[in-house]
Amino acid sequence: MTYDGKNSNSDYSLSASYSQLNRDPYAADTPGTNEKKYKSWNIEARDTIRTSDNNKLIFGGEYRGDKASIYSGDNTVKNTDQYSLYLYDEYRVDNKLLLTPAIRYDYHKSFGSHTSPNLGATYFISDKSRFKANYGTSYRAPSVDELYGAFTHGGIWGGMAIVGNPDLKPEKSKGWEISYEQEFGDTTSAKLTYFDNKKEDAISYKIEMAPPSQMGKFYNIDSTSSKGVEFEIKHDFGKGFTLVGNYNWLDSVDDTTGERLNYNARNTYMAKLMWTEPIKKEWNITAWNKWYTDFQYDSDTVYSVNTFNFTVTKRWGDKYRVFAGIDNVFNKDLSDMGYYGRLWRVGAEMKF
Repeated sequence: MTYDGKNSNSDYSLSASYSQLNRDPYAADTPGTNEKKYKSWNIEARDTIRTSDNNKLIFGGEYRGDKASIYSGDNTVKNTDQYSLYLYDEYRVDNKLLLTPAIRYDYHKSFGSHTSPNLGATYFISDKSRFKANYGTSYRAPSVDELYGAFTHGGIWGGMAIVGNPDLKPEKSKGWEISYEQEFGDTTSAKLTYFDNKKEDAISYKIEMAPPSQMGKFYNIDSTSSKGVEFEIKHDFGKGFTLVGNYNWLDSVDDTTGERLNYNARNTYMAKLMWTEPIKKEWNITAWNKWYTDFQYDSDTVYSVNTFNFTVTKRWGDKYRVFAGIDNVFNKDLSDMGYYGRLWRVGAEMKF
């Protein structure tokens, strides 16, 4: 649930969410290893204040609590509490330059506190073209599953099991990116981005037991480097139709060994077609196909795969929305890439 409000120079919001996952074990699993109840609470408050004609200040705080009864040798209940405060400023120096400094403070009950600064800048060449640059740091504490979880797919015998690691450390990253954005008339836009990131104690997992019964475990990688290029182009055909094309190239390596990191694709392509009913804009249909090539599962196994997906959304004014969609429509089954078949989803939203 979200509450939004505003006054003469301020826009504020308060949101709260709760989620719960109950999962029963597979018959072939070791008893207890897959019985799971997972509860998550999230509360966030934020305010946006326009301090002057050329400055806007955004600040807020967030709380997240996770609680799970997951197998860790004795089926005990584990929980984590995390708090964060953030401050973000948009300062328009002149009609050409926009600066966006930011800082975030995180506190985790198991890992203590961490502060992450960030600085961005946008230079407007014209109304339809601009350069953007950003440098910043970030921090992520391990999740409850990564610390203590144990879950399987396909049964523990002949399937895959992933177990947590209570000795994990938080991952910390720093990096920069630069991008160029261009609009061509009122119907076409394009964006090109280059990024370069480094992580310390990156959280990943590795297989510790060979097939047919695979066992994986989360662990920290001392240092990793990732660089890549992203390109996107969008065109509005009119009558409600919009086509979006996207391409990502990624190179991620373990700095210690110099070897490429597993579980990522070198190339990712996406083509998306959207239609919004042009009169009342109450109906939307979005279909997209995503291709992965040169996805490295391990040093000896590389995959390529594509999936087709779509969603249908119906709105009634600004207050009500329902949607339904199918991911992986053609039921591709490739567990090494996280595809376990077709996924159906439905949802609804109400504003009052």
